[in-house]
Amino acid sequence: METCVRKPFCRRMPSCVRGGLVLIAVAALSIFFLQSACSKKSKAQVVAPSEVRIVLLPLNTPAGDQDLRWTAMLGPIVMGKVAQRARDLKVVPFWESMPTAIDAAGVTRTFTQETASSAAAWLSAKWSCMGDITRTKTGVRMMIEFMPAKTGTVPFRFTKSGKMDEVGAKLPDALSQFAYYLTIRPLESAQKKLPPVSSLKKLAEALDLEYGWFVEANPGKAQAVVSELAGSDPELARFLFNPSLYPALKAK
Repeated sequence: METCVRKPFCRRMPSCVRGGLVLIAVAALSIFFLQSACSKKSKAQVVAPSEVRIVLLPLNTPAGDQDLRWTAMLGPIVMGKVAQRARDLKVVPFWESMPTAIDAAGVTRTFTQETASSAAAWLSAKWSCMGDITRTKTGVRMMIEFMPAKTGTVPFRFTKSGKMDEVGAKLPDALSQFAYYLTIRPLESAQKKLPPVSSLKKLAEALDLEYGWFVEANPGKAQAVVSELAGSDPELARFLFNPSLYPALKAK
């Protein structure tokens, strides 16, 4: 075994000390390169945002109020349009969800928090969007509720009161705030302003007739309405109406 004997006034570094310093230097370099490799690896890892599946349900309207019946479809129409700008939301096509929605709401055509959550679970969605429209002295009050399919998750609620068009213009805010609540990517900027919700009455009544929400169902008979919508917003048209029933919606 080699022993190190340090001589007095020896200017040369002992071999054992030199060997120890070499080992320390090698260890330091190894740590440096290991940390550098880990840093590069962590920077290369990009976590993809998780996609959230959601179902849009007709809104609850006051029983017996014929003038407000058409507003039941405002939620799916406007939310369906706004959801086009939500990169991390996967919305169940309205025409796919309506049979389940009708069964869940029953003859009263009213959703509760429990039936809305059940509808989401049946459609393999994590969330459902339901709501209520009621009259006030100055207009209407709209409450939008995002209900989780599983218990233990806190629902999200958005309310707005005012004139019908004023309230409808705030529906995009409900979805935008919900996206923030989910900590997913925010909605993309709108290319153009949404039309007043009062102008959607004809489309809403066509949906009622298509699926038999309040009136007797007569599917496949909204050719004129669908063709007009397909010309201006084909994505929304394919979300609301079954493409197999309307040639104007078939992919070109």
